[in-house]
Amino acid sequence: MFEKTLTDLIQGLRANKRNEAEYIQRSLSEIQREVQLSDMHQKSVAVDKINYLHMLGYDMNWANFNVVEVMASPRFGEKRSGYLAAMQSFHQDTDVLMLTTNLIRKDLASANIMEVSVALDGLAQVATHELAQDLFDDVLAVMGHVRPYIRKKALVCACRLVGRYAEGLSAFVPLLKDRLDDPDPTVVAAAVSVVCELARTDPRSYLSLAPKLYRLLTTSANNWMLIKIVKLFAWLTPIEPRLAKKLHAPLSHLVSTTTAMSLLYECINTAVAGNIIDVQLPAVDSVGREMDFASLCARKLEQFYESRDHNLRYVGLVTLAQLQARRPELVAAHYNTIMRCLDDPDMSIRMRAIEAISGMATRKTLVPTVKRLMSQLVLSNTVALQPNSCAELNVESETLDLPLLDAAGASLVSAQGTIVSPKIDVSDVADNPEYRLAAIDAIIDMCSRQSYANTSDFEWYVATLADLVYIAGVDVGLRLSERLLDVTVRVRQVRAFSIKMARRLLSDSCLVDRSCSDGTNSPVLSTSAYILGEYCMLQPSSAEDIGLLLPSGLSKLSDEQQAVFVQAAMKVYANWLKDVSGYWNPEIWELVRLVTSSTQHTLSSIFMGNACVALPLQVASRLRMFAEILKTVSLATSNLGDSAPPVCAELQYLFSAYELNPVSAAAQGKVPVPEDLDLDTYIGEPIPDTTHKVMPPPSPAPRPSRAKDPFILPSVDDIPMVALQLDSPVHAHKPRKTKKKS
Repeated sequence: MFEKTLTDLIQGLRANKRNEAEYIQRSLSEIQREVQLSDMHQKSVAVDKINYLHMLGYDMNWANFNVVEVMASPRFGEKRSGYLAAMQSFHQDTDVLMLTTNLIRKDLASANIMEVSVALDGLAQVATHELAQDLFDDVLAVMGHVRPYIRKKALVCACRLVGRYAEGLSAFVPLLKDRLDDPDPTVVAAAVSVVCELARTDPRSYLSLAPKLYRLLTTSANNWMLIKIVKLFAWLTPIEPRLAKKLHAPLSHLVSTTTAMSLLYECINTAVAGNIIDVQLPAVDSVGREMDFASLCARKLEQFYESRDHNLRYVGLVTLAQLQARRPELVAAHYNTIMRCLDDPDMSIRMRAIEAISGMATRKTLVPTVKRLMSQLVLSNTVALQPNSCAELNVESETLDLPLLDAAGASLVSAQGTIVSPKIDVSDVADNPEYRLAAIDAIIDMCSRQSYANTSDFEWYVATLADLVYIAGVDVGLRLSERLLDVTVRVRQVRAFSIKMARRLLSDSCLVDRSCSDGTNSPVLSTSAYILGEYCMLQPSSAEDIGLLLPSGLSKLSDEQQAVFVQAAMKVYANWLKDVSGYWNPEIWELVRLVTSSTQHTLSSIFMGNACVALPLQVASRLRMFAEILKTVSLATSNLGDSAPPVCAELQYLFSAYELNPVSAAAQGKVPVPEDLDLDTYIGEPIPDTTHKVMPPPSPAPRPSRAKDPFILPSVDDIPMVALQLDSPVHAHKPRKTKKKS
C-alpha cells in the first residue's frame, strides 16, 4: 500500500488549484479510513494531514479520539504529532479531554525530557479547570527538574494553569520565589516573566518579592529581564511608596548609562508613574554632572520624539505628557519640538502631540498653538466655509490667500470671505474626524482652563469659537455653544462683541439652513439667539434682528431651541420699540406698524402652518405671550399720535428690570442661616397628606319610605312580645306512618 504523507497532501493541493474542494474531500475520505487502522505510524500520519486541513478551516472534531490515541504512542515522533493536533483543535468543551489526565501525568513523570517537554506544552494549551486541578501538583514537582530546559517550561505551564485553577496560586508563589534564585539565568528570566504576567492583575500579592527583584535589578545585565523588573516596580511603587527612594539610585544609573531605547523608556516611565522623580536626591548624567532626576528624564526623552522611528516618537510623546502633568516647567522647554510633531503624517503621533501641547499652553504660547491647530483644520478637504450667501459661492476661488488670524490674533475667517475645499493636496490626517475632534477639544481646553487663566484677549477667543463653527467639519455644536455662552456670561467686557458674532452667525443663511436641516450647529445658533436677546440693549437695536431670530426653518429645531428663539425675538422686539419710541414721527409709526404686522405674519407661517401638529408647552406659552404683545402694540398704534404710546417704552421692563447674573452652584451653601429661622414650624395650617391615604367610600343614599308597602315587615320595635308558659306540658306531634307500596 502506498499512503499519502503530509508532503504528498500539500503537493496535491498545489497541483489541484481548479478542483481543490473535490481533492480535499477525497483526501478526507482517505484520512477517515487511515485513522481506523491499527498501525500507529499510519494513524499519526493521518492525524498530521487532518491537522493541516484543520488549519485551512476544515473541522476535525470527529477525529478527537484518534488524536488521543496518537498522544499515547510510545514513539516520541508520533506522540508529538498527537500533542500538536490536540493543541490546535482541542478546546474547553472537548469531551475527550477527561481521557488525557493519566496520559499527561505519565508523560510528565517520564525519564525522556522531550516527552516531559511536549507534555508541558500541550497541557498549557488544552488545560481546563478539572485538568489543571488534577495535574497541578505534577507540574509543581517538575519545577525541580535537573534540566533548566524543563524548569523553564514548568514555570510557564504553571502560570497558565493558575489562570484556570486559581486555588493553586498559594502553592505556586513559594516555588516561584525559589526560582528567582535559580543558578541558571534563563530560568531566572522565565521566573521574572511569570511574575510580571501574574502581577499585572494583582501586584499586591507579589510585594514580598521586591527584595529579590531589587537584587536582580542591580546585578543583572540582561536588558530584557531588566525591562520586566522595571515594569514590575512601576506597579509595586504606588502600593509601597518607600520603594521610590530605594529605586532612585539604580534607575537613575540605568537612565544615564543604558543605550537600549526600550530599557530607557521603561526606566523613565517607571520613574514618572512611581513618583521617583520627586525624590530629593541628585542624579548623575553620562558625563558625571549632578542634576535633578526629573530634568535628566526630560533630557533623555528628546532622543525619543526627535527620532525618525515612529514607534519611539509615539512612546516618547506619551511619556512626555505624563511628565508634563507632574513637572510642567521641565516640558515647557520642548515646546518647539512638540509643535513640529503636529505636522507628522502619522495620526497617532499627532494625537499624542496634541495631548502634550495642550498641557503646555501658557499666555505666551496660547495664540500660536491655536493658530497652528486651526490652520490644519482649514487646510484640509473637510472644511467648507461659506459665511456669506450660497449664491456667491465660487469653487475656483483661491482660498489660501485668506488669513485665518492676523498677527494680533483678532481677524476672523467668517469675516474675511469664503473658504472652500483647497485646490492643493493636503494630509489626510486632518480629515480624520477623530483628529479634528481632538484638535477642537484641545483648543477649547487650552483657552478655558482654570477659568480662562491663559486667555488675555476674550474677543479673540469668541472670534475663534465663531471660526470653529465653520471649519470644524464635525459635530461640535454643543461644545462650542457651551463655551460661547460661558465666556459671554462670565466676562462683561466681551458681551458687546459676542452680540456682533451672534448676529454674524444668525445672518449666515447657508449656515442657518444647514443647521436647521441636519442639526449640526443648531446648539450654536440657539446660544447665539440667547446672547442676542439677553444683551440686546448693549448694541444699537435693529428691526432686522427680529427677522434673524425667526428663520423659516425654525420649526425643524428642537423644542428647547425653538423656545429660545421665540423668547429672544420677544426681547429684541421690546428693546427695539423702546429705542424707536424716543424719536417718534410718522415714519417711525409706519415702521412700527409694518414690523409688528410682518412679525405676526412670520409667527403664523412658522408655527401655525400645520394645524394638525400640537406645539410643545414651552414653545406654545412663549408664542402666546409674543402674540399678545404684538396684538397690544398693534392696537396701541392703530392711530398716529403726537408721541409714542406708553406701552412701546415700557415693554422692555418685562425682560430687563433685573440683570441676570451668573451664580455659582455652591453659592447657596455660603449664605449663613439666620439664627431665628425655624424650618420645622409651619408658616400656616399644615396641608394634609393625601398621597397614600385611602378615602372612605361615600355613604349610600337614603332609600325612599316604604311604610305603606304591605310586603315590608314592620320594625322590630313594633312586633308584640308574648310571654312563654313554661309550666304547661309540651305535646310533640308524632310523625305519620306511611303505607309501604307493595
